[in-house]
Amino acid sequence: MTDKNHFTDQMASTEKPATSDRRRRRKLLAITSGGLVLGIGAAITLAAWTDRESAHGDFSAGSFALESSADGTNFADTTAPGDALALTFDDLAENLSPKDTASAVYAIRLDRSSTYSAAVSGAVEASGSAADNLTYSVQRVSDISGGSPVGGALVSSEPVTSTTVHEDMFSVGSLNEVVFLKVTVNADADLGQGESADVVWNLTGTSVDSL
Repeated sequence: MTDKNHFTDQMASTEKPATSDRRRRRKLLAITSGGLVLGIGAAITLAAWTDRESAHGDFSAGSFALESSADGTNFADTTAPGDALALTFDDLAENLSPKDTASAVYAIRLDRSSTYSAAVSGAVEASGSAADNLTYSVQRVSDISGGSPVGGALVSSEPVTSTTVHEDMFSVGSLNEVVFLKVTVNADADLGQGESADVVWNLTGTSVDSL
């Protein structure tokens, strides 16, 4: 019995170190695994770097206006009805009879402070008892005296009561350019004695290209 018990005790003492070694190995593996998990967690929480680049610009509006002149020298910015340019027609304009014709030339240019070129459209409006008996035409000419025609007619024989807007009749491309327009008014055969009309030619400039 004594030998048997002694053998059993030896086996038990032999197994304990092995069991203890396995437990230590498991703890070590667990600690190592935990360290890997902690390492992954640390990589995820690293901060990201940022940088900003900025650009700056200043902006201001340009300037644009048309001005007109009856003599080709003295120009002004005119607006109907109060400031409308008074055209200098032939003397016949105030003493028309049927089939008579009267003409006037005036000049258009850009205001001196303009920073854009212009595309110019035109229209007419009229009132008075003679308005239904008048037609008009517009021709570009070489100078304020009437000179020679420049190109074809901008408007050909149209009633002064027409509501037509003539888009892009002409352009003014620089501060040095002056456009001379000859307006001709014709009375028809039905013009009555003592009749009169007030006619306004409106030009509208639209800014196009920077000068």
